[in-house]
Amino acid sequence: MPPSAFRPMKPGWTAVADALAEAQRNEPLNPVEHTPHSQIDPGDNAFLYQFVPVQVAAKQFAQRGLLETAVTKYKEAIPILVGNGFEVPLPTVSGGGLYSEKYVEMPLFKRTALMQACNDIGQFFMKTGDDEEALRWFLEVSIIYKNAHLHDKNEVLFDWFDINIPLDLVYLERIKALVFASNVFLKLGNTSMGAHRRAECTKIVFGSPPGFNIKCLEGMDWKNCLERLPTLRHPDPKLSLNLNIQCKELQAMGSWLKIQIPSDKNIQRRSDFASFVWNGRYYVAGGEKSMGGPFFRDIRYIVLSDLEAGWHFHLPSYPIRKSMGGRMSNWSICVDDNKAYIFNGSPVVDYFDLVAEQWSSIKTKFPASLNGPHGPWPVEDLQDYSMVAYDGKLYVFGGTYERCEVGQNTLLELDLKTHGWRRLSGYPGPKLTAEYTCPGPRRYASMWVDKRVSGGEKIYLLYGDADRVSAKQGGQVYGASGCYAYDDLWSWDIRKEVWRRERIDGNPPCPRSEMGCTFNEKLGMTILFGGYSPTLETYLPEQKKCHSFTYFGDTFLYIPPSSSPSPSSERPKFKQVITRGFPTYRAGAHLFTDPATGKVYLFGGYTNSQLIPEPRDDAMRSYADLWQLRLDVPGGHFEDANLEEDARTARVGPWQRCFNCGNAGPWKKCGGMVMQRPCILLRLAVSERWLEGAQIDA
Repeated sequence: MPPSAFRPMKPGWTAVADALAEAQRNEPLNPVEHTPHSQIDPGDNAFLYQFVPVQVAAKQFAQRGLLETAVTKYKEAIPILVGNGFEVPLPTVSGGGLYSEKYVEMPLFKRTALMQACNDIGQFFMKTGDDEEALRWFLEVSIIYKNAHLHDKNEVLFDWFDINIPLDLVYLERIKALVFASNVFLKLGNTSMGAHRRAECTKIVFGSPPGFNIKCLEGMDWKNCLERLPTLRHPDPKLSLNLNIQCKELQAMGSWLKIQIPSDKNIQRRSDFASFVWNGRYYVAGGEKSMGGPFFRDIRYIVLSDLEAGWHFHLPSYPIRKSMGGRMSNWSICVDDNKAYIFNGSPVVDYFDLVAEQWSSIKTKFPASLNGPHGPWPVEDLQDYSMVAYDGKLYVFGGTYERCEVGQNTLLELDLKTHGWRRLSGYPGPKLTAEYTCPGPRRYASMWVDKRVSGGEKIYLLYGDADRVSAKQGGQVYGASGCYAYDDLWSWDIRKEVWRRERIDGNPPCPRSEMGCTFNEKLGMTILFGGYSPTLETYLPEQKKCHSFTYFGDTFLYIPPSSSPSPSSERPKFKQVITRGFPTYRAGAHLFTDPATGKVYLFGGYTNSQLIPEPRDDAMRSYADLWQLRLDVPGGHFEDANLEEDARTARVGPWQRCFNCGNAGPWKKCGGMVMQRPCILLRLAVSERWLEGAQIDA
């Protein structure tokens, strides 16, 4: 295209309005005219003259309905921007990771043109019905932008700070990628990610440079969605009955079954407890019933092969007094060599001998490197951390304590033979340092070990949040009026001792913390349930209230990289589990796997009583219910599920589905008929001040 075809540079967001209009007409955009002249390398203009004609041809093919040809043509243009031999999107089967030196060093206008190309290709795949590929290309827009954070290595920022790229078209391409991806997620029934993507779009719009012309977004239906999406639950009871598998690459069928435990053999409902599986038993220790107590120091177990026998209560309680050892709440327990270890930040690590059934402790030694400008350490009130055990060692990441409420990002390793600690990465706070090479400071992250991953054993760390509100209330650094929910997945290579930030491909949960999480070795995948978001709004029309947070009841799978990668290997990705019914929306629930059978269970957790039909005024409600998840994957015990029965009788969060009409939700009357009598649905309540059943004859 000759230079005369380029329009003159337009100031401010007038250029963005024109850009969107052009995008809607499927005409190519020239990033040069939207780039400040001081940022353009004259030597790179030749690349642009090669790129634009191919871009024009690709969009002409798309206008004629030749979408596959359009994608092929557009892919021919990408090497003009990134060079030959560089794969876009970034590969996941081999290499992997989110970081790209090519993206980091890319000139601004080339980076913007590549973001536009990824958006266009994603739209082409949307039109062909290939949702998985469409999401990969929309995700690549975000990855290209995230790599721009790494461009200025002299100013490293925490994740809760956004960078300001002085180019209007960058904002437009980010918004387009979020909106298009949101549409795909909502189509698949992933309401949480659909709502999150739209919320992120809003932040970009209202954080954009002065002079932004909001009319340029009218064609994207962004405002209407922002009014409607906060009214949805995740999953939404009005939608769950009609959800089906639309894309087997991104979804899997599942069924939740509530295990009936005799009331005289059940455990007290609780949250913030620790739990583990050993020798065919599931153990629960400590926790609290509500924010004001009571606080537990007991340890109980249930035999997984005899669930109807209920819980066993004969084990001795944790002997360390609360005044000395703190509340037995928000701690973790991991098992190694028939011993269950508890950690609270102290050099004295307590453990429960599972064979002798008695408590004891070991004295450990912390390295001097933990003290200094980022110390002091140890602390004796560490909570909300993540911990796993592997090969005779404990690995502890993050958590909060009194002087560091925002969270810290130290990765510690305890050798259970030598009783010595090592600091592997990060800092214990309260003075923290931003880094791009390891996860940021946080609490409540999901953490698991996968020894079957290609290239060696890895520890995975997913999401979590930084409690900037508590930090502000305590007058600490990094405080703010809102928390920050992380949107990242990291892997720690146990052999190489290095972090890598991973792509989040597929159909994942939206950013959140306090998820139930278990790695199922028999299935070769990680299962995730529920959680809490401090940033995703929930609007309750029946109460006319809007809350700045939400709780989840959705279920997801993470398929890790193959242990023997090949070109035909399935990419590491997330899938959403479609279920007709599900446990009540909650955070802090524990998912666990029976190693002998591969069965997946869920126990306990809590929710905010304002978000469920709770007749009490308590801010928090905890649970003591036990559920089994059946998955439609090989070895997932799905043969025991009855989807037709689920559609009629399944519990849908806090509501009971009407047997006659299948309806569920916060209404009282369904209008159906049972035994030729009207069916009245009461807001479901569990035995403790709730009404079990929810159906009565009028």
